[in-house]
Amino acid sequence: MIVPQLIKKPNEQYPIGLIYETPDIEGSETCSACEILISPSETGGLEVEGDPVVQSDRVSQEIKGGIDGHDYWVTFKTTTSIGNIYEDKIFIMVRE
Repeated sequence: MIVPQLIKKPNEQYPIGLIYETPDIEGSETCSACEILISPSETGGLEVEGDPVVQSDRVSQEIKGGIDGHDYWVTFKTTTSIGNIYEDKIFIMVRE
C-alpha cells in the first residue's frame, strides 16, 4: 500500500481525504462513518477543524496548524454501510 504524503505550511488550513474504489467498496456499499486520529498529539501540533465529512465513496477532514519541522500521521478509520472497517493514513510534513 502506498501512503499519501503532503507538505503543509504551519499557517495553512485545508481538507485532506481519501476516495474508496473497487475492490475496497463494491456495488451499493458506501462510506457511513469516519474517525480521525492525529499522531503525535502535541501542544501547537497539527489539529482537525470541525467534523469529518463522509460522502458515498470518500471521507475528508479539514486540518490546520502544526509545528514547523514536525511530521504527523493522520489516520482515517472508515466504516462502510455493510460494516467493513478500513484504517488508512496520510503522512503530513509541516515545513515553512
